[in-house]
Amino acid sequence: MMRGFNMKQLCLLMPAVAWALCFGQSALYAAEPASDEIAVLEEVVVTATRRETNLQDTGLSITAFSGEQLREINAIRFDDIAAQTPGLRYTQGGGAPLLGLISIRGVAQNDFSHHIEAATVLYVDDIYRPSTSSNMQNLFDINRVEVIKGPQGTLFGRNATGGLIHILTRDPTDEFEGYLDLTIAEFNEIAAEGVVNIPFSQTTAARISIYHRENDGWIKNAIGPDSIADDTTALRAKLVFQPNDAWRIKLQGEWTKTDNVDAGGGFPTGGYMGPDTLGRFRPSLNTDTGYIDADGNVFTGEFDFPGKFDREEYVVFADIEYQSGNYTFKSLSSYSEQDVFYSEDNDLTPFDIAIFRQRTEQENFTQEFRINADFDRWRLTSGLYYLNIDGTYFQNYQINNLGNFDQILAPIPVLILPLGFNQWADYTLETKSWSIFSQGEYDLTSRLTMTLGFRYTKDKKDYAYLNTCENLLPRPACPPAFDPATLAGAGLVTDKHSEDGISARFQLDYSMTEDWLLFASYNRGYKAFNYNAGFSGAALVSDVRYDGEFLNAYEIGSKLDFWNRRARLNLSAFYYDYQDYQAFDQRGVQFILSNADATIYGAEAELAISPGYGINLQFGLALLDTEVKDIPIGGQLLNREAPQSPDTTFNFFAAKDFELAKGVIRLSFDGIYTDKYFSQLTNAEVTLVDSNWLVNTRLSFTTSDERWDFAIFVRNLLDDARQIYAFDITFPGNGLVEQTYAPPRWAGVQVRFNY
Repeated sequence: MMRGFNMKQLCLLMPAVAWALCFGQSALYAAEPASDEIAVLEEVVVTATRRETNLQDTGLSITAFSGEQLREINAIRFDDIAAQTPGLRYTQGGGAPLLGLISIRGVAQNDFSHHIEAATVLYVDDIYRPSTSSNMQNLFDINRVEVIKGPQGTLFGRNATGGLIHILTRDPTDEFEGYLDLTIAEFNEIAAEGVVNIPFSQTTAARISIYHRENDGWIKNAIGPDSIADDTTALRAKLVFQPNDAWRIKLQGEWTKTDNVDAGGGFPTGGYMGPDTLGRFRPSLNTDTGYIDADGNVFTGEFDFPGKFDREEYVVFADIEYQSGNYTFKSLSSYSEQDVFYSEDNDLTPFDIAIFRQRTEQENFTQEFRINADFDRWRLTSGLYYLNIDGTYFQNYQINNLGNFDQILAPIPVLILPLGFNQWADYTLETKSWSIFSQGEYDLTSRLTMTLGFRYTKDKKDYAYLNTCENLLPRPACPPAFDPATLAGAGLVTDKHSEDGISARFQLDYSMTEDWLLFASYNRGYKAFNYNAGFSGAALVSDVRYDGEFLNAYEIGSKLDFWNRRARLNLSAFYYDYQDYQAFDQRGVQFILSNADATIYGAEAELAISPGYGINLQFGLALLDTEVKDIPIGGQLLNREAPQSPDTTFNFFAAKDFELAKGVIRLSFDGIYTDKYFSQLTNAEVTLVDSNWLVNTRLSFTTSDERWDFAIFVRNLLDDARQIYAFDITFPGNGLVEQTYAPPRWAGVQVRFNY
């Protein structure tokens, strides 16, 4: 397969080159002995409690990354972060960056409709991003990323039952500075970043960051443009005005555009629907259309329809802060617009059969007023929050020519007559939500702290849905009349509904020593109600609205620094008991959300060691068990595993620094082992993703003045074909299992200049 410029030799020779550079004699510089100074793990500051605290003094399960750490693991999107975060799963479920499916501790929302708010939420610079398409963030000019696990509803809102990811970008500083960064890699990839920080005066400063990344796509299409390409440009501008010690005003604007790139490109294999309506693999691997991928290479295909992906998003917001004595008042206002279009060759064959399309136009507004009070023995955060989401949505499934046996089907046809139809759904949803919240900490003794939190939320939603079907061939394919009890046959369906919910937290933190914290917590989580939609209109009108879910979550944990703070071990164990868990069930082209009960429990461990001699080691382990109850399958009510919930994941990072006369060489490896898991709630055999390893490596040289940094890197060093998702669309006449794979081995070079 052509990958732009050929870097196969680089991938194979990189370990040898690395060790030669690290241990060999340099013709230019004499290597100095590695320092034997005693290393100390640096303190990590987080804002998970809406104030700055030390990570090890915060009784929450948090994995945090600095901007430099993200650079070290070549993190450009959330899947790179997930590879180093126990309990976090991130999946790009389709053949384009349409949306990111985030799962924390088995809590996920797999419906790819953009009107659904996820159960694991995203915040950027303290602002909630409600659309799942916003999860496709490009990580540039980052100060820190915090992954906060477990329900966070009291401080971060009604939908944070699984936890949240908080991205904090770099604010303007009082020095003129910046950097230029360029990456050249396989698949004709070019990525560039540029940052300039301008202090206009002692009270005013601005920071402008720009990012661009493009490549040709990494799935080779034999009869058309290659798939899963990228052409993304992002711009961020910040202005901070601080006239005195009391006031601080920050204005921020962002723009992101992915410009009509080639999309789609999964791997098709044959399957059939069993009597229980679940897909099974067909031994011959051919689909009902008779097509089979000839070479079996998951990174190649034959797609007659060139899918497209186009996304544009604007965000503006104001962060106004006033401090007076022990009190801090904050106002956060944001407005955003998002326009997303996606289309794909849904049959994944060279035949003109099926096309899927999706369009989203969404406007969001948020307003938060918050007050923090900080005293010797107690701390309080209280506030009011308002959210408005106004969205117009479109989904379409077009069958052009299913059943044309002379051109398409195998000798033994599965259909009698050719079919062609176009079915789509136009729907709107407006959400208005307001809440009041308060959370306080009180030091009962010098070692024991109690936390109490509460949030009341009121949601009101206005929904309208219309399903349409038209015949594309002379022979009717649309039913004469859809069942009027379903969304597809009921005509215009409208609904207005309001609901309230309560989130709560009770927690005790106990400091065994200065370096050892124990914590135990109870959380009441709440996720708001929502509506079924989608192109097929399969849901009953009576079930168009599904209820909000409630969660009782229990957690215990330990945070320990030891070996003179050269080592850190954080442990946690948790148990979740769900009522009305929002279960997404996909079978064929039917996508339905309903309520069920569920339980989730597990444990996590993170170990960091910095023994000196330029060595840094990190390890993570997550154990998980999930059960969603009474899912109707084959006339029975069965318990199923939650999607994206591997029983075991293990991650590692290892780096060694070598000091030279003119700078520092660093060699690092990072990776993750992921146990097998199901992509869909049905647990159909065709949605089982096998266990796999991902290993990355990076070799860098940083000059002693830290102005220049040069690196070569390889992602997926083992060139493993790593499946990450599967769609069961084995309905009669289709017989297709669509499998999604992560990118193949990807090598490149990178240079950065700091000024």
